[in-house]
Amino acid sequence: MKQADGALSGDETKRTLWARRIEQWKRSGKTQREFCARQSIAISTFQWWRARLSRSGATSGQALFVPLPVMSATEAVSAIEVELRSGTRMRFEGEAARAAVDRLIARVR
Repeated sequence: MKQADGALSGDETKRTLWARRIEQWKRSGKTQREFCARQSIAISTFQWWRARLSRSGATSGQALFVPLPVMSATEAVSAIEVELRSGTRMRFEGEAARAAVDRLIARVR
């Protein structure tokens, strides 16, 4: 919320700061713990803000589902990485990636 002088309120400034930090973490490829240690941020504070902003939809307009181009099973897939809301990441490479995509497409259909 903006104040009469046009400045952001303290809460809005914090929301903006934390939304930016969470986006930096997502792009970093690091675990939450690694990112927080490098930034000297308490992981509990980071997780609290991540949950708060996620509930309010304040983190970069995240969609629950992102449209992806569907490729035929004969096309090569070199790697696929899936990140869960918990921050857990799974990476499949080569034939395992192709098989994972095939199973996912079959379940969605």
